[in-house]
Amino acid sequence: MSNVSGSGRLVRLRRLLALATDNWGGRGYLAVFAASVPVAFLFPDSAYAMAPMLLTEPLSMLGAIVPFGPGSAEGSGGAAVVAASVGMGAWLLACALVNAAVVGALAHHVRDVRADARHA
Repeated sequence: MSNVSGSGRLVRLRRLLALATDNWGGRGYLAVFAASVPVAFLFPDSAYAMAPMLLTEPLSMLGAIVPFGPGSAEGSGGAAVVAASVGMGAWLLACALVNAAVVGALAHHVRDVRADARHA
């Protein structure tokens, strides 16, 4: 039974990645997100430091409600801050993939509607 649910998750992950990467809209979104991450690290005091968080809204705003991230473990020590930073980075990556999949699904929908309008 565990193989069935594991393969189902793998199929859903493949479908999500396919929606996120099989058109120019999704790939462009992921490229802009990937470019914003080093900018945030290179210029942490600028207005561009929030770019990865803003590009992954609305899912990434759950971090404002749930106390999770580097700021929540600030006084705890090095290992806690690193773990919180890695967790927040993984969350932002997941949010970016979901947003890219939404952009990809919208692009597929627009393409299908235009194709139906041409053939009607």
